[in-house]
Amino acid sequence: MTAPSRVMFLFSCCLMMIMPWLRFSCSTEIEDHFIVVIMLTTAPYFLFFCRGFKTVGPFVVMIYRMVMGDLLRFVSIYLVFVMGFSQAYYIIFLSFDNPTTPEGIDDSETNPVPSPMESFVAMFLMSLGNFGDYYSGMELTNHEMEGKVLFVIFMVIVAVLLVNMLIAMMGNTYQKIAETRNEWQRQWARIVLVVERGVAPAERLKNLNSYSQPMSDGRLALVLRLNMTDDDKEEMKEIMEMKRVHDRLSKKRKAEREKRMEDRQKLRDKYAMNNSSQEYLTTKAGF
Repeated sequence: MTAPSRVMFLFSCCLMMIMPWLRFSCSTEIEDHFIVVIMLTTAPYFLFFCRGFKTVGPFVVMIYRMVMGDLLRFVSIYLVFVMGFSQAYYIIFLSFDNPTTPEGIDDSETNPVPSPMESFVAMFLMSLGNFGDYYSGMELTNHEMEGKVLFVIFMVIVAVLLVNMLIAMMGNTYQKIAETRNEWQRQWARIVLVVERGVAPAERLKNLNSYSQPMSDGRLALVLRLNMTDDDKEEMKEIMEMKRVHDRLSKKRKAEREKRMEDRQKLRDKYAMNNSSQEYLTTKAGF
């Protein structure tokens, strides 16, 4: 979930292991399909490492969140309208007439929506603004007026309303990520964690000892920057303050949880004592 491009890269590596067997079996057509999938799943792996750079890191995060959040919600609503209008236009273009000249020569356009799948593609192209052939083809059907009315409704709902809603959602996501300070450093840390998970613990410790430097208390640490500007120092102070606030709130929540547990235990003990006393009085009254 944190590194989808890396997952795609590992998937392309698995497909690459199958390529020699396809080459030996002379399955050239299947091999071409595998090569296309491998190229498409390998190229986004560059985005995995671009997340750790200050200039392009936030934009990569925006792409991830827009695709998995805004675009996914948009497509779920977009498909509802496209499926309905596509089948309606397929029925309209079933009456598409193909007139001929007096000499018997076919001098007309071909049916732009010959199948249900083509109607789905036609709706997608119309939502992008490429509707010239489909709009002119409505004149050669028996439902010209219905087709043009549906065209106006489709363009208003999809091309105007839904597309602008998508732009607004993406703008909101962009604003949230742009306001987050040091986002690229957080992504850089995620890259390090993801890469370290694929290394054995012994090898990881060996590399840690090679690039780390001992601190005053003897612990090893990675030095990111020797000289810090005033802005960097202020950012570091803010981060340390946030850490102190987080620790203080964590201790406060822990104390509150312990207090609630003690109160619950006291209530349980009190309830148990009341039950035992009532059982004792009932037993005594029976005797």
